[in-house]
Amino acid sequence: MQVHLDCVHCNVRQALEAARLTTADTGIHKKIVFASLEALGKYDSYRTPAEMSRAVHDLVKQYSGNPDPYKKVKEDSIAMARGVYPRLKRLVEGDVDRLLRALEVSAAGNLLDAGVYGDLRTQDMEAVLMEELDRGFALSDLKALRGDLPGARNVLIVADNAGETVLDRILISEIKRACGSGTEPNVFYGVRSVPMINDATVEDAVASGLEHDAIIVDTGCGAPGLVLDDADPEFLEIYREADVVISKGQGNYETLSDSAGRTVYFVLKAKCEVVARDTGASLGDYVLLRR
Repeated sequence: MQVHLDCVHCNVRQALEAARLTTADTGIHKKIVFASLEALGKYDSYRTPAEMSRAVHDLVKQYSGNPDPYKKVKEDSIAMARGVYPRLKRLVEGDVDRLLRALEVSAAGNLLDAGVYGDLRTQDMEAVLMEELDRGFALSDLKALRGDLPGARNVLIVADNAGETVLDRILISEIKRACGSGTEPNVFYGVRSVPMINDATVEDAVASGLEHDAIIVDTGCGAPGLVLDDADPEFLEIYREADVVISKGQGNYETLSDSAGRTVYFVLKAKCEVVARDTGASLGDYVLLRR
């Protein structure tokens, strides 16, 4: 997906928010914001919004001296998700359409996005998530996914935010179930190589307990989206050879929607007008798209 002018003001907001997470020193805040404005002035050099965002958040790390500004936010979001996990798992297992319900739960977990919504720790996330589950998918290629999963031997999920990893455990269980009887499929879970906003790293996925459900793999990419040109060769082999690839969240959509090089299922909430227009959805819609 191409960069839009709307992405500029969004990144300035994120720069200041991240700066305030790292320090109370307004002098450092000022340095980060003005350095970010300079980086954003190179607008035409960024291929995707996620790569623009990486440039800004790298500056936050540089000027603050903090390699993981959202570490506490991620820890708290994982804890919040763990708190609602048992109820949501029971909800899925008691549903007549377990795969659809698991996808809806996984998509609702997309709300745990500090890059868009800021610090969510003051909200009642269980109430918010339960309300969101009633929305369903505005656009859905579920029928195609149902056709692709049976018999699949290797499935790759490209992760998004840290809190979401907890709820993705439920989806992974239902994917394995949908693949059919016989040998259990390999489900790979691709995470960021370094901390980037509140996106999931190996450390975050392990903290969620996900290593018991899937094979956690480092993508080699440190942007808030999967940039294939930056990915490790080992990960690229998994990506190319997988029977099914499921991409979570806006950042991965931004980087893969025009350059995936294969069929990908995108599961996300359209949290900005730019992504909404690109997917054909309305702002706030949940979508499951096969592209």
